[in-house]
Amino acid sequence: MGGGIGTRGPGETKLEVDRRRIRKRIAELDKAIGDVKKHRELLRRSRKEIPVPLAALVGYTNAGKSTILKKLTGARVLVEDKLFATLDPTTRRVILPNNEVILLTDTVGFIRNLPHHLVAAFRATLEEVVEADLLLHIVDASHPDLEGQIEAVNKVLESLDSGSKPCIIVYNKTDLVPGFQLPLKTNNQPAVAVSALDGRGLDEMLAAVAGVLSRRRVRLTYFIPYGKTGVLSLLHEKGQVLREEHGQDGISVDAELEIVWAERVAARLKE
Repeated sequence: MGGGIGTRGPGETKLEVDRRRIRKRIAELDKAIGDVKKHRELLRRSRKEIPVPLAALVGYTNAGKSTILKKLTGARVLVEDKLFATLDPTTRRVILPNNEVILLTDTVGFIRNLPHHLVAAFRATLEEVVEADLLLHIVDASHPDLEGQIEAVNKVLESLDSGSKPCIIVYNKTDLVPGFQLPLKTNNQPAVAVSALDGRGLDEMLAAVAGVLSRRRVRLTYFIPYGKTGVLSLLHEKGQVLREEHGQDGISVDAELEIVWAERVAARLKE
């Protein structure tokens, strides 16, 4: 009889069995990578239609990213202490303290010296980092080499040309470190201490996200012809109208809103 899955067939050596298993695993990973790319393309198209800020959870493997996402959203996220547990990153809607809606996405855990044959799979799952408006760098506060892990993550971010993105350092697992104090130096990046286990600090983390995203707002003056008053409704809905004066040919408006919506308004006025 021929060998079953994972068993040795007639005349097969152990090396041949191992090679067959590896080829099967590579095929599975290739399919998973393809699924991830399709998911990402759909998400990118949706964000172009309805601009929503995207925050990506990044960090060394086992830092607690998936646990934080699950705690915040109740999402059914696979939480495992192993590499590539999050091969297909999960994205969920989160409401900030100021009632702003964002998308929060999980990513695969980073590691040092990633084996060459895993680089493609790793990078395919990190496309969301490149697209993100904000990074939440999750750090295991209980790890003895947390500084080394932070450095390893930063190197990967730099290789993705994402090292200069707005970033919040989130020290997780502080429940395992009695009396934990935030480091004095965080490279001028805001930092918060949280525990995904009991939820401590997560409200402060979301408030920090709202604070960082608020810096992406701009104040602009628009002239809106009466034939395009739908744009004025959009300004009222998505921003803060500071001045509104009606003239003979249209409306002069000063408004403050996020850059993504300012771009949408400009496009609507050009139509």
